[in-house]
Amino acid sequence: MKSTNKSVARSCALMASAAAVALSAGAAQAQTDTIIVTATKRPQTLQEVPIAVSVVDADTIEKAHTQDLFDLQASVPSLRINQLQNASQANFFIRGFGNGANNPGIEPSVGVFIDGVYRSRSAAAILDLPVLERVEVLRGPQSTLFGKNTSAGAISITTKAPDYDWGGTAEATFGNFGQALFRGSLTGPLSDTLAFRISGSMNNQTGYYVNQLDGTNINERDRWSTRADLLWEPTDTVSFRLSGDYNKIDEVCCGTVQLRNDAATFAIGAPPPFGLGILIDPAGDTDYSVALNTPVRNMLTGKGASLQGDFGFDWADATIITSYREQTDDTNTDVDFSAADIADNPQTKDYKTFTQEVRLASTGADNPVDWLVGVFYFNEEVRSTRDVIYGTDARGFFDLLAFSPDILAADPTTGGSALALIEDGLMFPRSTFFTPGSGHFGSYAMDNRSFSIYANVDFNLTDRLTFSGGVSYINDRKEYTTDETLTDVFSIVGTPALIGVGSEVLRQGALASGLAMAGVDPTDAAAVGAFALAMPATFMAISDGAAAFAAANATDPTVNPLLPLAGLQLFGVPVNVPNAADPLDDGIRKDDAVTYTARLSYDVTDWMSTYFTYATGWKAAAVNLSSDTRPPDPVTGFGREANPEDVRLFEFGVKTSFDGGFINVAVFDQQIEDFQSNLFVGTSFVLANAEIQSVRGFEVDSMYRPIDPLTLTFGLTYLDPEYKSFLSAPCSTFAGFAIPACVAGATTFDASGFRPAGISPVSISTSATFTQPIGDHIEGFVRGEFLFESATQVVDNVSSAIASRTVENLNLSMGLSFDSGLEVTAFMRNTFNNAWLLSAFPSVAQPGSFTGYLNEPRTYGITLRASF
Repeated sequence: MKSTNKSVARSCALMASAAAVALSAGAAQAQTDTIIVTATKRPQTLQEVPIAVSVVDADTIEKAHTQDLFDLQASVPSLRINQLQNASQANFFIRGFGNGANNPGIEPSVGVFIDGVYRSRSAAAILDLPVLERVEVLRGPQSTLFGKNTSAGAISITTKAPDYDWGGTAEATFGNFGQALFRGSLTGPLSDTLAFRISGSMNNQTGYYVNQLDGTNINERDRWSTRADLLWEPTDTVSFRLSGDYNKIDEVCCGTVQLRNDAATFAIGAPPPFGLGILIDPAGDTDYSVALNTPVRNMLTGKGASLQGDFGFDWADATIITSYREQTDDTNTDVDFSAADIADNPQTKDYKTFTQEVRLASTGADNPVDWLVGVFYFNEEVRSTRDVIYGTDARGFFDLLAFSPDILAADPTTGGSALALIEDGLMFPRSTFFTPGSGHFGSYAMDNRSFSIYANVDFNLTDRLTFSGGVSYINDRKEYTTDETLTDVFSIVGTPALIGVGSEVLRQGALASGLAMAGVDPTDAAAVGAFALAMPATFMAISDGAAAFAAANATDPTVNPLLPLAGLQLFGVPVNVPNAADPLDDGIRKDDAVTYTARLSYDVTDWMSTYFTYATGWKAAAVNLSSDTRPPDPVTGFGREANPEDVRLFEFGVKTSFDGGFINVAVFDQQIEDFQSNLFVGTSFVLANAEIQSVRGFEVDSMYRPIDPLTLTFGLTYLDPEYKSFLSAPCSTFAGFAIPACVAGATTFDASGFRPAGISPVSISTSATFTQPIGDHIEGFVRGEFLFESATQVVDNVSSAIASRTVENLNLSMGLSFDSGLEVTAFMRNTFNNAWLLSAFPSVAQPGSFTGYLNEPRTYGITLRASF
């Protein structure tokens, strides 16, 4: 549908009215608690930093029972995180922008940092959160200070450093679906200058999906992690922090529901001879039931270490951060998402990542100029495999899709399958196509080297007026290879076989019709022979006419009955990289960019500040490392690579503090040039660049404490996204819109002016926490938080009538804490047990059917925590 294209002026008006509330709420001096953030890589208070940033502190994380990054969405309305096909595929979105989880060659748009260390892959960031100090969500491009893959924003997680006082926690959580979560930490001194902290967690939970085929559970939790920190402070101006962690996931995940079943899916469930007679999941239900014949395995292992050194000088502070990380993923997906053994999709991924950052920042208060310079180096090795392997039901399933009563009548031995007819025409043995164990097998490797040099300068023009300028040079090099083998014979023979055999079918059909019109029974060989001898000229005319008809119509899918079966040729013949036939397809990608930020901030009063920002961002080029990687198509231009994304942002913000709270408002106009679109279309992913995708909107982030025991928060995000220019959009990507040109047979169309799916216009996050002493030794709290996301079509290639989403999520918690250090907390998430779609896609090799991922149902439990 076309974008409403709301004007920035309207957003400004709404923002101004929100700011007016702040003005009337408190001309008093700010009395709110100080919240320290490091969004600019130097400590500042939340109200001082001229950036749109949300902060979730440790107290909120505990009271809200936030276990991992997925739970943060209820506290930050601009943030969305989806877990899709398996546990390693988590997509992060800020202000509607984000991608990168489904393919090892496509990097994320939202960078995740833990203690300043970049976690390049989403699976390295989704584990249960360690002992935290705070989580910062930075909205808008952050490439100038944070590097190449923060074009949409960044999530910065700060853990608690070791303490020189002995302390620790031990907690146990028990909940529905058999949840048993155990966490513990211990910190203390080893000497006057050396302290440690160790922590660990184990999380087990029965899955909330039930496999109707065998009664097993899916979407379980079975993971554990451990972390150790050493803090050495030999002097007052020198410190070192060494951190190491190890984590493991071994889970059965992830389940889906059928949104719509069409003929191909019904063919699985129909009784023989009309179908396979295998259980199918009914469409349209939200009861978390699936029907899968293959366990969906997820085995992930991560380990890493980092060393941060901080050095204080009279004139500057130096920070050096070195990190190394390894991560392995081993997954297997029942890729047809049915109880039939049609195909499996085993994958492995192996990442080895080294990063090095050195930065120097000025020190001192009331400087006329504050500055920061730094350099960041990134080196990652990626090794992956991705196979699609046909199972024992594959041939029977595709025979059903290729069934024709005319073929059955003409040759009963084919069973009516056009596949058997094609095998006969090519002189192949019957059952050559879709044999069990055949398919597509791929191995991929990519070495990625990147570095950036950055600087930022704050000119304090007056006591209240500051101009900030930042610049970064980013250089990125990718070298990749592919080694693919195709044993799916039906895909190997390709369209030419369908044309050739189909032409013969058309010729024989036309010849039979001509003979019948001449009064000859075409099924009587003797009669045909006698007619040819008696009337050779007429017979030759009929024969030549049949041949001419076949030649003229063999490539017309409306006439050639075999051409529509091209949709069952799921793979193209591999063209590996380096490609000897094309020197430009050499597997080497070199890109660089200069990003910059210009910001003017002004303290209107001691309790109100404003800022205006113009910033650019950059995301590195993407490479399709999967079974659908191809050289560039000469017609559409789509291929195995997508160009880098260039982002620009205009943002105006107002931050106000008053007695008991704050209100921060930002209005923005953000756009991405060459947005990397990567969407599954039923048998493959299509990687393409949209020339310009934009979003305009505004955000409100506020907190108010009307009385000491009560804390209220309110967050609002309004987004108006649009494809401002997408001249050659893939029709398959926008199948959910029924584009007339695409319906008529075009492969691309002009999607300029369309509203991207999956982005709710309005998101609201609000909470209320009431904390009250109970007697002299007990403190109690009650907390509620509510997340609302307005209706939106979920994805571009599934219509809103089939896949739309509205989110209404209420989380509740309450607890007691005792002077002895004991705490008891009860929680309930998704209190109303509402179901909504996280994502949707065309069912694999089942045209007209659609599948979706649901959110987590209601969960509840109790946590016991002891602290000392």
